[in-house]
Amino acid sequence: MATSILNIENLFKKYGDKIALNHINIHIKRGSIYGLIGQNGAGKTTLIRILNKIIEADGGSIAFKGQKMRLKDIASIGYLPEERGLYKNMTIEEQALYFGQLKGMSKANAQKALAYWLERFDIVSWKNKKIEDLSKGMAQKVQFIITVLHHPELLILDEPFSGFDPVNANLIANEIKTLASKGTTVIFSSHRMESVAEMCDSLCLIHQGSILLNGSIQEIQKEHAQEVYEVHLVDYKIEALEHFLDNQEYHITVVAKTSHQVHLEVIPSSTTAETLQTAIAGIGTLKLYRQYTPNLQEIFIKTIENA
Repeated sequence: MATSILNIENLFKKYGDKIALNHINIHIKRGSIYGLIGQNGAGKTTLIRILNKIIEADGGSIAFKGQKMRLKDIASIGYLPEERGLYKNMTIEEQALYFGQLKGMSKANAQKALAYWLERFDIVSWKNKKIEDLSKGMAQKVQFIITVLHHPELLILDEPFSGFDPVNANLIANEIKTLASKGTTVIFSSHRMESVAEMCDSLCLIHQGSILLNGSIQEIQKEHAQEVYEVHLVDYKIEALEHFLDNQEYHITVVAKTSHQVHLEVIPSSTTAETLQTAIAGIGTLKLYRQYTPNLQEIFIKTIENA
């Protein structure tokens, strides 16, 4: 069983009268990709800044690798902020060496790591290019390289696909997954729920400084699954279908229908799912029968609305 690399306990932060983080608790397993989601102003950025020692919490504790987090632990963290920060008049190599050495790398190790990533992204010829001469997407790629150059144990990514076309976004996504498979722990903050669903193992939803959802994505979706069943029937008997549609025990929506197949959504009222399946099976050939599982976007919106 994977051990936790980051344990956040009862973390509290206040700005004047505004509570930014209200005694939150988060435990992140080593080698996982952990989603951090929430609306603007929810507290995500405050949490990320505390983890990077940019600001201090007012209460609570953070343990990194089993010990109280210290300033020197920042050398083990890679942080890709939403607002990128590269020096436009420096070359890619100059920036990589500068930031690598800030994280404790020797010049030789930084050069070796840069060569690896330039080769991996097939951009070796860029080494002496200045950032001001790159497109936004290309500069984003360089920013990612600099973020992971020092082999961080914890990688914090804030909207990592911003500025990328679909091809390069997929390239970066694959690199993130590869890093996680090799033991790097990733905190993945994004407003794009489809990206979170694709990338992350677990997540937490922060709203107005408090955590509303926390756990594995699979568990969260299972908890929010509704008693709604998707049904696909082919070669159905028209009389049997009409009788079923009139059944008062179910709320039935006909999603699509042709002369030989029908797609239904059914909500049982008092009967069990097994009884429902038996009733449907007598109408025609059952091609699909499954409980509807909401996607993360639906869960996100519903949870916020009910908060």
